Amino acid sequence: MAVLAPRVLADEQTELTFHVGKMSMKTVQGTAAGSAYGMRYLHSAAPFVALGVDVDFLRPADKNSDTLVKNGRASTSIDSSSMLGVVRLGATDEVLRPYFLLGVGLHFSTMKAEATPKPGFGWADTGTAEKRTLFDSGGRGVAIKIQGGADYAFTDNVLAGGFLGFNSIGSTTYESTDQAKALGVNSISGGMTAITFGINLSARF
Repeated sequence: MAVLAPRVLADEQTELTFHVGKMSMKTVQGTAAGSAYGMRYLHSAAPFVALGVDVDFLRPADKNSDTLVKNGRASTSIDSSSMLGVVRLGATDEVLRPYFLLGVGLHFSTMKAEATPKPGFGWADTGTAEKRTLFDSGGRGVAIKIQGGADYAFTDNVLAGGFLGFNSIGSTTYESTDQAKALGVNSISGGMTAITFGINLSARF
């Protein structure tokens, strides 16, 4: 007598995805474009449902500001990385596979800001015009990701597609340096949000 395994178990698969794209991020220093990339591991938990882990890296372009320090010009760089538990809903046995994904986890974000006096000005304490670091710190918080997209199955094991997503990076406090505090620049707190879009390549096995 033949014994058949339930279809849900036979169809269980693991999926590894690499994604890369662009983003528009609202940060504590304003809005900036940048790059978004990362990878995702998923395992089919049931028909149309997969659970896994997503690692995201968000890198907005450096932002210049004339308002952070009076009579000075500052350049700020921000990096954010997140690890999230994710659930994906969508078909896994069609040629075109639209999906919806939701993730919740933690982020670690850093901010570095350096400034120099504008031409004709110097630092109040020395009169010199060397570059000074105002911020060089980071913090952790809650990260949330909502994403929709569609994959095209070239074979049973190779897929490619595109996505559009929303990332929320929870509030973090960036501590100013002693040099910055001497200039009256205090710590900055705030969260960030990003709209991301791009392409992905997946392998199923």
